[in-house]
Amino acid sequence: MRVQKTQGIILQMYPRGEKDYSVTIFSPLFGKIKAYARGARRMESKFTGHLDLLNVCDFELYNGPHSTLITECNVIGSFSSFREQLPKFYLATESAKMTNRCITENEDHLNSYKLLLETLEALNTYGKEEIIFEAFKIKLCEILGLMPDLYSLSQTEFHNLSLRLKKVLKFMLEKPYCEIVNLSIPQEDSNDLKKTTQQFLAFSY
Repeated sequence: MRVQKTQGIILQMYPRGEKDYSVTIFSPLFGKIKAYARGARRMESKFTGHLDLLNVCDFELYNGPHSTLITECNVIGSFSSFREQLPKFYLATESAKMTNRCITENEDHLNSYKLLLETLEALNTYGKEEIIFEAFKIKLCEILGLMPDLYSLSQTEFHNLSLRLKKVLKFMLEKPYCEIVNLSIPQEDSNDLKKTTQQFLAFSY
């Protein structure tokens, strides 16, 4: 199919030559798409105001014999709130990087797409960005099939997790962000939570 229309999140973009951008798009049905936006670095480009990291856009793509070109790009979500707060923006970009490492090209990744979109919306709406980010990692592990049975960890390296922390992990796994942001986690458990989610996710790399 030469012409392809899809919604997508911009996971990565960097200059290509003097006028163009190389863009990595995350599409819910087609997975990771690597495409080029010709002339996008020009001030008068039609992509100005649309093509930006983490934007959600409607794309029209042309699949040529050697590369995919972005012919149209219209932003439908830009998350202006977290872009004004460096800690939130950093965690949003980290969420995108983790997703980028875990998804493949030309495959259906609808659940991962929904998760990243919900995470960006939560970071844009709520405080407690650290809790949102930890919950994102847990939910991503579940989608990737890396999340162990939290109550059958006695034979694994996670056997020393407290029952309290297991309950926090289970809550984050099952509940939406609007409930997760109301969690109050002691500092000790918060540190253990970060170590544990990073260990879970490390298996995917």
